[in-house]
Amino acid sequence: MDKGRPSGDIKLSKSSLLLESQAIFSSARANACVWRGKWMYEVTLGTAGIQQLGWATISCPFTDSEGVGDASDSYAYDGRRVKKWSGKSQTYGEPWVVGDVIGCCIDLEQGQIFFYRNGTSLGMAYDCVRRMEVKQGYYPAISLSHGERCELNFGGRPFRYPIAGFLPLQAPPLDTSGTNKHGSVIVKAKYLFGCLQKLVQLGSPEVAAAMAPAERLRRFTPLPDEQFRVVGTEICKILCELLQQSSKAEYVVWGALVPFLMTTYRPGAPHDGHSVDRALDLLMPMLGQAYFGTIVLQIIECLAYGCRTSPLVLADSPFSASYSHLALACHLLQRDDFMVIWWKSDDFESCLEGLLTRKGPNKYDLESLIPTVWWPGSREEHPFSESNMRQIVIALSRAISRIEDLHFDLCNRLVAFDTKSNATGSIFRTFLQHLVLKNRGAHRNMPPPGLSDNSVLVSVYTVLLRYLSEGLDSTGDGHGSCVPFLHKGGKHSFPVSLFVSSDPCLNDFARLGGTYSYLTKTCPLSSIECEEVEWEESSMDKQETRYGHDAGLKKPCCCMDGGAGSIDSGNGKVLSKGLETRFSGSSNKVSETTCPLSPTDAERSYDGDMESKASSSGRVEPATSTASLLQKAKKVFMSVKELSSAVREEELLDKMVLLYHLGVTQNFKQASYHMQHQIQLMAQLDETDRQIRSDKTSVDQTKRLKEARAIFKEDLIDYVRQCTWYRVCLLSKWKQRGMYATCMWVAQLLVTISKKDACFSYVPEFYIETLVDCFHALRRSDPLYVPPSSLLQHGLSSFVTFLVTHFHDSRIVNAEIRDFLLQSISVLVQFKEYLVAIEACKAAEDTMAGALLSAFDNRFWIPVSNILLRLCKGSGFGTSKSSHGDSCSPFFQRLLREKCLKDEKLFASFLNRLFNTLNWTVSEFSVSIKEMHDHDHRQVPEFQQRKCAIMFELSCNLERILEFFTKELPQVFLVGPEMNIIRLCELVLFVLNHTTSNTAGELFDSTIKQQGQSLEKVNRATILAPVVGIVLNLSAATDPAGHRMEHDIARSIASVDVSSVATRNFQYLFDYDWLGTFKGDPSLARLSDLNIFIEKLKTEYAEARKRACKAEAELITRHSKGDDFELGNADKAGGGGELCSICYACEENAVFLPCKHRSCVRCVSRHLLNNQRCFFCNAAICEVCPYEEPLSPLSGGGLKGGDVNS
Repeated sequence: MDKGRPSGDIKLSKSSLLLESQAIFSSARANACVWRGKWMYEVTLGTAGIQQLGWATISCPFTDSEGVGDASDSYAYDGRRVKKWSGKSQTYGEPWVVGDVIGCCIDLEQGQIFFYRNGTSLGMAYDCVRRMEVKQGYYPAISLSHGERCELNFGGRPFRYPIAGFLPLQAPPLDTSGTNKHGSVIVKAKYLFGCLQKLVQLGSPEVAAAMAPAERLRRFTPLPDEQFRVVGTEICKILCELLQQSSKAEYVVWGALVPFLMTTYRPGAPHDGHSVDRALDLLMPMLGQAYFGTIVLQIIECLAYGCRTSPLVLADSPFSASYSHLALACHLLQRDDFMVIWWKSDDFESCLEGLLTRKGPNKYDLESLIPTVWWPGSREEHPFSESNMRQIVIALSRAISRIEDLHFDLCNRLVAFDTKSNATGSIFRTFLQHLVLKNRGAHRNMPPPGLSDNSVLVSVYTVLLRYLSEGLDSTGDGHGSCVPFLHKGGKHSFPVSLFVSSDPCLNDFARLGGTYSYLTKTCPLSSIECEEVEWEESSMDKQETRYGHDAGLKKPCCCMDGGAGSIDSGNGKVLSKGLETRFSGSSNKVSETTCPLSPTDAERSYDGDMESKASSSGRVEPATSTASLLQKAKKVFMSVKELSSAVREEELLDKMVLLYHLGVTQNFKQASYHMQHQIQLMAQLDETDRQIRSDKTSVDQTKRLKEARAIFKEDLIDYVRQCTWYRVCLLSKWKQRGMYATCMWVAQLLVTISKKDACFSYVPEFYIETLVDCFHALRRSDPLYVPPSSLLQHGLSSFVTFLVTHFHDSRIVNAEIRDFLLQSISVLVQFKEYLVAIEACKAAEDTMAGALLSAFDNRFWIPVSNILLRLCKGSGFGTSKSSHGDSCSPFFQRLLREKCLKDEKLFASFLNRLFNTLNWTVSEFSVSIKEMHDHDHRQVPEFQQRKCAIMFELSCNLERILEFFTKELPQVFLVGPEMNIIRLCELVLFVLNHTTSNTAGELFDSTIKQQGQSLEKVNRATILAPVVGIVLNLSAATDPAGHRMEHDIARSIASVDVSSVATRNFQYLFDYDWLGTFKGDPSLARLSDLNIFIEKLKTEYAEARKRACKAEAELITRHSKGDDFELGNADKAGGGGELCSICYACEENAVFLPCKHRSCVRCVSRHLLNNQRCFFCNAAICEVCPYEEPLSPLSGGGLKGGDVNS
């Protein structure tokens, strides 16, 4: 690419062929153009965002907002937006993914431009490309948005997917030796490597096994060693001449040497590693020291590129995708010379990331991978077959598992690699630090440039999970640790120093107590505090509910086979003994490449449709080569027993938790999104089928329903494929087992360390985020790992303990983390199985009720209200317990009642916030109704409908909570100061006025008639039923002695509104069709009490009107006598009788100090709940005194604002 004329900020590397945008929008051209003929170049995508790839003239303007395709003489394809660009955009092509190779082809003879994705044509993009003057043609050009990355190939290497008839812009090197001065060097190299392949495979048992019997007899006999060396040496001499020319070496390695090694090694098992070693033993020593290292690095780089770009093909399963390249790399890296050269190279990390990359599919790739789909309840005809889809899933699972085996094998070599100058495991540890440092911004909303591919993070996470959950002993020789780290019982420990170290990898991550720099300045830890924290496994649980890995304890879910109480051995057998038997040395996981396995040994057991256990990669190597390879391996690889003590498993756990946060979380979020949409589409499809079968559906409606059904079905098929892919990649049984054990370990760590305030502040926030997200990933998994009734109760009680004790923990300074915990509890209480586990938690019993009331504030009131609503469910009008069965929680209802009675100040504060919030939501709902009505007959925008529906739902939920407290604690409203009952009556009347009568009621009717999915749940019964329950609860309430309460709700309503409207509204409630809405609900029997209340209300209204008329007459009489009747005169110090200038309903009977303004007690009491400043002058109120008494000093008696508030 032209270094001197890029637009924006583009980072160039690898001979200016690897590009990454550092600016919002950057563009660049190549330094060569074409004006006639047929040409192409390839672009390998390092990211899959907005990129415009194609051709542009020199006159095409490149700015910070315009690039390739934005002018008439430039042509581009963008797979993110699936469009082509030339002045304007049009739909074209397919969505692309990371690792795709895009072929950009231009035919200047026909004036056409084509684009190819992984060698498959996307169709002709343009057919009217203007011809250009000589040497003023079209340049390869690209435009990249922020953080996008790609690698270009103009022909300096062989094309990944060459297109017939199109030439590379950079001519391939020619063979200048011999008589043919213009022959292609790659043809000669391929011929020579073909000869070498035939030579080294003579006598190969793997090759012989694949031959026909007659052919096998002719070719199985090997040459004598002396003849083999003579012939091989002559071939390698000619090859070395090609490889020792720097201008040809890279092209020969990529185009001939690596393909030779791939075909010789064989794409699938059994692999022919013996023949590969014989060839390399001949060729590599002849290169000389000056060229040996360069060729080795080019081989590894080529294999890493193959891993990045190789798609998964169902027909090639299980040896598909990156398997063949990765298997060869693992074999080559057994050679100590290869390993040392690669480790010392500058590109070690990037090549390792390439080997750990796994290319994902797009929508069309999934269609070819999963041609047959099926979902529960599917009534579709062929090819929708459950058995066919199960077979496909098993095949995909095998392919993915083979690649994961090789990733584990590769990383295991890095852990065990002994450089003599560095500690064992330091290379792998350094790579982990590099990976974390490079990707520390991956979780941000706008990630920085330079991140690794997400599949790299997932692969390394999978490797670490396997290390910790399945054990470091992958050889099966019994010399490693018997029980993996996550499944050890007894005493656990964790070094706090991992949280307080000055590791730059972790310093950028927020801690529970704030930023790392802030904590080190304000609360540095002493050396004693940095020591390890220790705890006994499950020691924080009740004795009768303790689950752990120690003998004598009930086994947790991670040691159960489907929760049945038996242990899955991973090889299809079920062990009834303890975990020690399960992880004894006899279990076969990943064999080292030096250990031969038969194809039968490589088979796995499956649970359902996915692999249940990680095991061998299935590579088969001849016994003749095993001894020699073992000798080589011993030079640089340590035994498993030695490296187990060299690698600190807690450090690996720390990195695994972080990698989950950086890379795996987003995968589970996407999986959850697709699963939710799959469930919704299944329901919509079933409902559409029901309507089509209905006799009441007209012909036109049936036609529209069938059209809608076709759309639903197509979308559902796509989501089923996506969900299947995520299930295969993320939720195999052994991964779920490891995730469960991780949740247990981290939850117990957090509960233990939370007892030390200083240490707890240093815990990174991602520990909590990973713990919660990992649990919910297990909860949502399909199929379920264990039944919901066992998920929390059989091993994760410490997780419940942490949730309920820290969602209102002031030591967690980030409110989003506390909200995250609250949201988690809000989800769990919706399910009876999880609610039972929460009820069984001692910490929840002790603290949860009070913490919920305290947490109901401006930020957390929505999740808290959801939790309270669920806990109080079944106690309201229309939602009685008998109609909801076991969905309510009498246990927490009792705890809430007891807490409110015990802590009156806390409950008063909660009730004030509940009133304020409910007033706001009802007001917003009424405003939304008015705004929707103003649209007349126009379609109401969807966002407006959603706002209305959300405010309606929130109002109903808060009403239900208020209804619960009127039932359980009626004395709070009917005894003592009348402020609570007055606020309640005002709220009830406001709701009735906006839903039942007059203009506001008509607006509500128009809202119900609106067409829109968001408004389906907006109806009168939902918002009015809690009002009925509130009225009935308070009208029938008595004090503990059985006497009537001090205040009466009917009298209070009459005092708030003396008009006849309220009576009509309550009559509307009585006449409403409750029987049709809540048919069979026992609470409907209480409706007769509502009629009695209405009659009493009419009587109270009559009395209220009499009192109002009498008061008005007295005021008129006083005014006629000449008395001062200036309302709201707050400056007078005497002569009472004036009406309060706030409410104009009561006399002034309270004075504020020190400003001496006046109002009634009711108004100032309500005001002081939320504001401690004067209505009129905004001065701070220090004291409130009765107006009739003489003003006293500040220290004297009186009613203080704080007392009123309490």
